[in-house]
Amino acid sequence: MSLKSISHQLEILCQVERLFLLERHTPSGRVLFPVITEHAKSSLDIGNPGQYEFFRARTKSDEALHADFHPWWNSISVTVCHTTKAVKFGPTGQLIMHPQNVRLGPHLMACVIKWLERQNIADYTVENGSLSWRDAETDAARLQRNKFYTAFGFHLTDSSGSRHGLEVLGGTFGAATVGALSIPERYQTGLVSWDQFACALETEREDGVRNLAELKEVDRFTDRKSFFGKWLLTLWGWGTPFDTRHKTPLKDRELGHFVEK
Repeated sequence: MSLKSISHQLEILCQVERLFLLERHTPSGRVLFPVITEHAKSSLDIGNPGQYEFFRARTKSDEALHADFHPWWNSISVTVCHTTKAVKFGPTGQLIMHPQNVRLGPHLMACVIKWLERQNIADYTVENGSLSWRDAETDAARLQRNKFYTAFGFHLTDSSGSRHGLEVLGGTFGAATVGALSIPERYQTGLVSWDQFACALETEREDGVRNLAELKEVDRFTDRKSFFGKWLLTLWGWGTPFDTRHKTPLKDRELGHFVEK
């Protein structure tokens, strides 16, 4: 049975392992993409125990119907056969990432290759996968697609075998072995574990609460001044507006011990 068929069966069995967050900055502002990794290991009743493994990294897709995650979009997977010592990348269809130009594909691919590196299977062969024609409708799109694969160590070959590398229009991507794959330095980091992000978020929120408390102390100081006192402050170059934030009821996150009397 081909690894393509095996991957379809293992997809049903895989379970979520870890949750990560990918932070990207877009023209509209800061955007966070939740990324989950899924794993399955099974014989599928056709081979030795633990013969096959499936690993997938995928992120939320706005194109999914009635769900946060699309079955194929915004995902990269790999299927491993420990008997034939071969791996195959997926999804089995075309690789589709949305939104584009936020580096979702490279970060997901880096996550999958890191998992392969941890399995100590550098000598396993990498079966060829098909290049998507949809990603080569223009020269710019073709070049972007080909650079994506070659950046991670894949070699590209057209159907005739006469063209290789960035010039390939339609054909396959593959590698001699898993050990031939590599992760560019710029994608070594990017995905942050949920625990790490939550800890940083809590620290950031506490800092914000302290800063707000300090601003309220300033508001309290200026609010007590007379009209003449405020005029003098303005004359002396007081740049802070005379707000009344300190009169707003405290929110739950604004604990009293953050304000030092």
